[in-house]
Amino acid sequence: YWMDFVGQLFCERTFQLFILLSGIIGWIVGYIQQDFKITCYFLAVGSGLSAAVCLPDWPFWNRHPLDWLPPRGYEPARKKPVVKEVDRKSHAGASGKKVQKSKKAQ
Repeated sequence: YWMDFVGQLFCERTFQLFILLSGIIGWIVGYIQQDFKITCYFLAVGSGLSAAVCLPDWPFWNRHPLDWLPPRGYEPARKKPVVKEVDRKSHAGASGKKVQKSKKAQ
């Protein structure tokens, strides 16, 4: 399965949201603690989470599959009807009795 176009849009937006939120939260916590290293840790964790959510082709990214057109000049194989050959001499009629042809019909 491949990610469809709508799934790509949602995936990109989710990735951006993870990075943005982790950056904002990290900056606020780092500012309060007066430690830039905490900001970097928040960004690293946000990047890891966004990679875990966005990089694999999860099924929830494939909710809008595309119906591709067949290639030009392509005709799908047609199924041949299955015809059973019946031995007419021993074919049973509606009553269950064997039906025999008369000599005139032969």
